[in-house]
Amino acid sequence: MRLPKVREIGEALRSFFSAPYTTKYPAGPSASFPAYRGLPRYDKDHCVGCGTCAQVCPSQAIEADDDVPGKVRRLRVDFGSCIQCGQCAEQCITGKGILNTDEYSLAVKDVAAPAAFETVEKELVLCECCGQVIACREHLLWIKERLGAKAFAHPTLLLAAERLLAEVEPSKPKSRLRREDQIKEACARCRQRIVTIDDFSGTGSPGL
Repeated sequence: MRLPKVREIGEALRSFFSAPYTTKYPAGPSASFPAYRGLPRYDKDHCVGCGTCAQVCPSQAIEADDDVPGKVRRLRVDFGSCIQCGQCAEQCITGKGILNTDEYSLAVKDVAAPAAFETVEKELVLCECCGQVIACREHLLWIKERLGAKAFAHPTLLLAAERLLAEVEPSKPKSRLRREDQIKEACARCRQRIVTIDDFSGTGSPGL
């Protein structure tokens, strides 16, 4: 019985004079593993505001809110509801718009504090015929870049780029659509009505 006691005393002495195995967290920072999947953060330079992250979030921690009068789309991540699954980063159409960081600690006194959320704002493009949301301007520019020369066949994609060069006040929604409305930022529904009703029938479209 004496030998086990001596061994335990030896282990206790070695443990006392050796470095601790535990970390100092929460008194001090604790480094995460290189491949750790932590809280997501938006990259404003690569996010195009498409809203895919909000659509695929299984815990509904990401919400997309369109401020139509202000022409702004706000994407917000609620870290309190985020399960850090990485679906938002995996399904991001640009691959860089939102990424998982190595952050994992969320200690705030108020759940509504700004530190508990991640927010990004993007400019909205509204249909000049009916006033409905088309997409974010950066999203349209991203599509135009991927299409290359084929984008010249779509007036909305061309106008999305033209409006960056000069400030042009969009026209107000109207009750009747005509052929000249093709050269406007129009949604798919209005553009289809302009072409099929005005061009093929030769008459103006009925009231919206």
